[in-house]
Amino acid sequence: MTLQASRSPKNEQNKTAFPIIGMGGSAGSFHAFEKFFLHMPVKSGMAFVIVMHLDNSYHVNVAAMLQPVSSMAITEATDGMQVEPDHIYVIPPRKDMGIHNGRLLLMEASRYKGAHMSIDYFLQSLAEDQWGNAVAIIFSGMGADGETGVRMIKEKLGMAMVQDPVTAEYPSMPNAAIKSNMVDYILSAEDMPVKLIQYLNHPVLLESEAVEEAYLSNTNQTHLQKILMLLRSHTGHDFTLYKKNTIVRRIERRVAINQLHDYVEYINYLRETPNEIALLFNELLIGVTKFFRDQQAFDVLKEKLYPHLITKEENDPIRVWVAGCSTGEEAYSIAILLIEFLEEVKSDRRPRLQIFATDLDPNAIDHARSGNYFSNISSEVSPERLERFFIKVNEGYIVKKEVREMIVFAQHNLIKDAPFTRLDLLCCRNVMIYLTSELQKKIIPVFHYSLNPTGLLFLGPAESVGTFQNSFTNLDTKWKIFQRKEGASLGNMLDFPFHVASQHNKNIKMHLPTKNLKNPLVETFHKILLESFTPTSLLLNERGDILYINGKTAKFMQINSGEAVFNIHRLAREELKYALGNALHQAWEQKSKIEVSDIKIKDGDQIYLVGFKIDYMTEVPLQDLLLVTFFDLGIIKKRKTSKGNLISSSREGEVEELEKELIYTKQQLHSTIEQMESSMEELKSANEELQSTNEELQSTNEEALTTKEEMQSLNEELMTINLQYQNKAEELTQLNNDMKNLLDNTEIGTIFLDNQLNIVRFTPQVTKLFNVIPGDVGRSITHIVSNFDYPSLEDSIKEVIEKLAGKELEVTTKKDEWYNLRIMPYRTMDNFISGAVVTFTKITPVKAMENRLLSLMEYAKGMVNIIPEAAVVLDKDRKVLVVNDLFLKQFNLKEEEITEQSFMEIVHNKWKTNKLDGLLLQTGPADLFIQHTFQGTGLKDIFVKTQPVNKVEEGIGLVSLITFRNQNSG
Repeated sequence: MTLQASRSPKNEQNKTAFPIIGMGGSAGSFHAFEKFFLHMPVKSGMAFVIVMHLDNSYHVNVAAMLQPVSSMAITEATDGMQVEPDHIYVIPPRKDMGIHNGRLLLMEASRYKGAHMSIDYFLQSLAEDQWGNAVAIIFSGMGADGETGVRMIKEKLGMAMVQDPVTAEYPSMPNAAIKSNMVDYILSAEDMPVKLIQYLNHPVLLESEAVEEAYLSNTNQTHLQKILMLLRSHTGHDFTLYKKNTIVRRIERRVAINQLHDYVEYINYLRETPNEIALLFNELLIGVTKFFRDQQAFDVLKEKLYPHLITKEENDPIRVWVAGCSTGEEAYSIAILLIEFLEEVKSDRRPRLQIFATDLDPNAIDHARSGNYFSNISSEVSPERLERFFIKVNEGYIVKKEVREMIVFAQHNLIKDAPFTRLDLLCCRNVMIYLTSELQKKIIPVFHYSLNPTGLLFLGPAESVGTFQNSFTNLDTKWKIFQRKEGASLGNMLDFPFHVASQHNKNIKMHLPTKNLKNPLVETFHKILLESFTPTSLLLNERGDILYINGKTAKFMQINSGEAVFNIHRLAREELKYALGNALHQAWEQKSKIEVSDIKIKDGDQIYLVGFKIDYMTEVPLQDLLLVTFFDLGIIKKRKTSKGNLISSSREGEVEELEKELIYTKQQLHSTIEQMESSMEELKSANEELQSTNEELQSTNEEALTTKEEMQSLNEELMTINLQYQNKAEELTQLNNDMKNLLDNTEIGTIFLDNQLNIVRFTPQVTKLFNVIPGDVGRSITHIVSNFDYPSLEDSIKEVIEKLAGKELEVTTKKDEWYNLRIMPYRTMDNFISGAVVTFTKITPVKAMENRLLSLMEYAKGMVNIIPEAAVVLDKDRKVLVVNDLFLKQFNLKEEEITEQSFMEIVHNKWKTNKLDGLLLQTGPADLFIQHTFQGTGLKDIFVKTQPVNKVEEGIGLVSLITFRNQNSG
């Protein structure tokens, strides 16, 4: 699929552009040129360039021959001649002609022998040079020259006319152009000028720039959307994502071709004429391609692709996707390159080749799948490749079966359908330049995803990978060959399938509903209760992150300098940190309540006694969370000395308290060490399990990715193969219908038998010979009663199957009808014998005619014997039909020696004379006297007379009666 460009080049040297009409013709086109120019006004503002297949053996002055029919200046083109309006230019003999910046350029004919496609050559250059101002007209001629040129003209927004094949002396060239489905008008030569002038003077084309700007208005945008809606509803394809000016230019030309006023009329015309929607769809999908288009690009591709493929293993297939293949020329070109590469590879490691070619246009896919092309491809494909990969059929070429079967053709929408993956080469030329930049940014990541890590991307000369340069290596700047970089990934940019409707919702933000505010009095009361009458509490998750705080936490936590975190293990006071961490771990493991008390916290000169408890939450909204509640147990009391220092009330009490604290600390330390050792073991075990699990997950992930890609690839292949099978099934159904009608409508009764003589199929005529019904299929032929007497039928069929030699004989039915019975072995396509075919051809009229002929021959023989002279009757081929006894006796011959033999050969070989040749070749009465020594009878003087015999019965073909009278006895 190729949607065509929408702009014409700005020719700075030619400010006032005018239409240039390229006119191609061959045998029988001269009279068409005369009729055309007789009806073309002199001051039309157009220039006409005539390209004819002129005879190289002598110079034909076409300009002088056309001068009487037109007052325009007619000249034979010279090299570098500037084209001017209201002039006619004629190509010289033995030349190809092109045009550049409005100047005609001459060069030697095509380098390929027999591939002189001068019309195609000129029209292609005309399309590139003049774009929308170019018109192609194809007149009478042999071959297919001009068909490619018409497609190129249409690609560049030009117009194409073709002479009606009914009025053409040689319709081959017009028919070839018409089969391209790109011709705008099919007219007789005298009707062309009016349509040409109407089209080129249509306001929508004269004001094309203004129209292009006008479509941006709201009104015309609405009209354009209506046209796109009609296209989508009838074809199922949405062109919204294609460049608007491209679509507008194509619609302009359809408006001008149908001679409508504006968009409104065209919309109504589309609704009233469904066929116009199909024509507009075809106009938007003009697939212009050629074999090896841009030959230098394919030469560079060979240099870059072959080293990449040489490392392929035998079990690693070469996968290629040709996206937008149109009518298949590019896909077959790629296939030819790869076949030539594989022929250079050693046979013991030759990889398998898989080529997928897709397009949006189903008609183009059908054309590509047929592999049938016109003879003008000989100007694009070398003679060596034509002989190697094509078969010459009639006036065209068919791709050989082995090349055709390497490619899977399928209808595919590049925007919506899943891409092919694991590709070594992705060829998508001259497609993306007709898509919006937004859509191009969506497609390039899809292409990147489809390619192997070092796969190649082959684009058109005006295309690029845009902003994704960092993900591709540019192998050739001119011909746009890129290689995917290893390690580069655009997977996070995949947005597929891409549809314009999905883009309107991307900037819509999600607005969560706002909760209704509660009663302010209730909110204030709850706040006072929480702050004044509940203990300090924290809500934690498994990692110790603080989710909610209630009450004042200054005594229990402190904020340290550094990165701000809200984790209990980082914020807890130093005296609480170890006890709190240990308790949190126990609470989480045991999923129970843990309490800790009598922990001293020093704050300046004061020492506080605090405690806490940890609850494992089981309520559904708070499930798997921990609630830590702190308790302030007050300040430890001290007494002052007379000097103001703090001393304990009793030295012994202080020591006892310190010993208790030390014992508690040792117990806590011992418990902590045990828990840490246990935790370390658990962590080691968990770490090993995690490492093992991670490796398994990595392996599983790799397998899953591989399986996914294989499944996706397999699904794609199954989808395309299923499509092929559907087409094959339709073809087989059609062939089955054709075969059934053929067998049913012939007068030949046929029975198909297997090797066990069971009936496989039979035609209706067989029921006259066998008492067989449809339910007898599968039964042995020996069980069926026949209406004729031939008891050895079974043995004869078995003998044919065993010896593979057919039998033929005549049988008669109980109603005295004669049939020719023929038994032949049934051979499959693989040349296996799979039964026998028994046919019955009715020959009753033939037998009746044979009997009548025998009777007539007996009658003729009796009549000839009555003649008193030696006589012989010959048929129209001078063969002996009847001879009388006197002739046999006189010339010492036997009847079986000469009956049905050529009488001329008898005269030459037995009588050794040619004296009778003139007489025998006469068609009317004649006589002759000869003297000759006859073998076995001696010298004779004979008077020979021949006379025609009237036909007794139509079809017998009696010609002459020849009598011989011996003068010696007369």
